[in-house]
Amino acid sequence: MSIHHPVPPPAVGDVSPAMPRPTVAWYGVAVLFAVQIFSFVDRQALSLLIAPIKADLRMSDTEVSPVIGLGFALAYAVAGLPIGRLVDRVSRPTLLAVGLALWCGCTFLCGFVRSFPQLALARSGVGIGEATGTPVVVSLLGDWFPPHRRGLAFAVFAVSAYVGTGLALVAGSAIVHAFEGISTVEVPLVGAVRTWQVVFLLVGPPGLLVIPFVLSLFEPRRSARATGRTAPASEAPGLSQVVAHYRRHWRAFATQHAASTLLAMLFYGTGAWVPEFLRRTYGLPIAQGGLRFGLVTVVAGTAGVLAGGVISDRLLKAGRTDARLRVTGFAALGALPFAAAFPHAATPGLALALASGMIVFTAAVSTTGSTGVQELAPARMRGTASAVYLFVFNGLGLSLGPTVFALLTDRVFGDEALLWRALAVGAPALATLAALAAFTGLRAYRACVAANAAEAQPSMARDSGHGTMLATGA
Repeated sequence: MSIHHPVPPPAVGDVSPAMPRPTVAWYGVAVLFAVQIFSFVDRQALSLLIAPIKADLRMSDTEVSPVIGLGFALAYAVAGLPIGRLVDRVSRPTLLAVGLALWCGCTFLCGFVRSFPQLALARSGVGIGEATGTPVVVSLLGDWFPPHRRGLAFAVFAVSAYVGTGLALVAGSAIVHAFEGISTVEVPLVGAVRTWQVVFLLVGPPGLLVIPFVLSLFEPRRSARATGRTAPASEAPGLSQVVAHYRRHWRAFATQHAASTLLAMLFYGTGAWVPEFLRRTYGLPIAQGGLRFGLVTVVAGTAGVLAGGVISDRLLKAGRTDARLRVTGFAALGALPFAAAFPHAATPGLALALASGMIVFTAAVSTTGSTGVQELAPARMRGTASAVYLFVFNGLGLSLGPTVFALLTDRVFGDEALLWRALAVGAPALATLAALAAFTGLRAYRACVAANAAEAQPSMARDSGHGTMLATGA
């Protein structure tokens, strides 16, 4: 029997010295929510366009999968590492605004491409721009909220991913339906474009409207400088310190990253192919399938991500310092039967109902993954740690998820009509591996959290002493 001690009070190293009022913090969550919606609309609209892109550019499932995941995700993951270092050093709202402008512009450029390399390059630009998003969000939310409130804050923010995915599928389905039977469209000032390119021309620019709100976000570092506290350049740790921390706690990071990434592969992989699965298996038109799956994603994803945040927060307050990883493990187990069952469903309605059960559980990782990184990394290296996490999470989860099912379809079963078999084999396997990774890492996770709390105590004492001197005029 293991004894779980109560969670120690948050140390100064885990709480921003310039934490804003709750109203300011929640305003920030609302702005970041809007940013994330545009991020996922730009990212996910492509899943409805697989068939026309394949036909227009003459590609197989395996060849089109890099456009859906690999090219975007590798650019996202590789760019995320230097961006993570920047997050620990520069104005985070400014960095996010630059990234938002880049990914909206590159999404718009997808409407002008004429070849696979051009499309892959534009999608890579989207990935580089979006790589600013999560490191900035993880770092800011960590500074805006105390540890026992972060699960809820991250959960509310993470709902935006499922709203964005759903909106992409719903809006994209409407556009696909509107242009059904039409191969090219004349666009004013642009000329003739393929109907699938119209989707990118429409969903790219609106995100630019959020930039002024992003620039208005509260930046604790500005407040810290104004009150004479430590400047951000000296707060950011050296690379050698980051490497040393990872070496000491490699088991905790490895299992937490692996469990989260495998669930990401399950979510992104199935999400990319479900509209095609509905078309190929049941003959459901892509516009109809995308619309239905979009609505399912919004509802199920919202329920799952909020549940993951609330449940892990409550477990943390009850003394389970491994709450984030523990919930990830149980989420993987919960997703397993649904992942195994939905590809075998007799009707598209039943398939969507079962897929929604899977999404409820896989959505939990949107909260538990990012908040887990918050707990494994000291506050001053959160930007770098979140970039490393995203390098793994997206470099493997987002890129390999769609590709795994494409390879199973093309190389193992050899028939695109057998996509359902690829889903039936790959989906439960990913859920099983995620659960194994999570439960084998619980002890190492607890040890890392405890070490971070112990390290933060001297910092708390120093800051307390400094505050006393200021108060007495010393």
